[in-house]
Amino acid sequence: MTTPRDAAFKVAVLDALAKRVASALTAARKEAEPLFAAARVEGTKQLEVALPSGVQVGTVSIKAGEDTAKVNEAAVLAWALDRAPTEIENVVSPAALDRPDVVAYVRRFYPELSAKRVRAAYLAKLLAQLNPDGELVDEGTGEVTKLAETVRTEPSGAFVLTFEKAKNGQSGGRDRIAEAWQSEELSLVDLLRPALEAGDQ
Repeated sequence: MTTPRDAAFKVAVLDALAKRVASALTAARKEAEPLFAAARVEGTKQLEVALPSGVQVGTVSIKAGEDTAKVNEAAVLAWALDRAPTEIENVVSPAALDRPDVVAYVRRFYPELSAKRVRAAYLAKLLAQLNPDGELVDEGTGEVTKLAETVRTEPSGAFVLTFEKAKNGQSGGRDRIAEAWQSEELSLVDLLRPALEAGDQ
C-alpha cells in the first residue's frame, strides 16, 4: 500500500526529472534550429525521424523563410498626399516630446524636427489592398502605384515536429519511442545527461 511518504517521493522525483527533461528539450530545439536553417537553404523541406531500428516515428517539417512586405514609405506618403490628405499626420521626431502643444510648437519654430506620415490605421488599410506584387490599383482610374516590395527572409530553422499516428493496429510515433525505451533499444541517458548534470539554473 502506498504511503503518503511514498507519494511525496514519487511526486518530487518526477517533478525534478520533468523540469530537467523540459530543459533538455528546449536546449535540443535551440541547437537544432541553425542546422535545420542550413538544411532548408540547401533544399531540404522535411526530415524523417526514425528509431535506431529504422522504424519511422515522425517527421520534422522545416519552415521556409517568411515573405514580408517592405513598404516604400515615400511612395505611400506621396500616394496619400495626392488621394487622401486627411490621412496624413504631422509627427515629431523622437527628439521631441509627444504632446499636441509641443508638436504644434515644433512645427512652427523647429520644422526640421517635424515630418509627415500616413496614419497607422490608414496605412494598414492600404497595405491590405496591395496585390502580390506590392501594387495598389486605384479603383476609379485603374492607375497602379508600387507601394511595397515582397522580401523573403532566410529560413530561421523554425520547424514543426509531427509524430506518426497510430494505424492498422500499430502504435503511434510517441508510443513507439516509449516502447523502444522500455525495450532498451533506445537509451535516454546520453540525451538527458547534460540536463541532469547541469542542475538547477
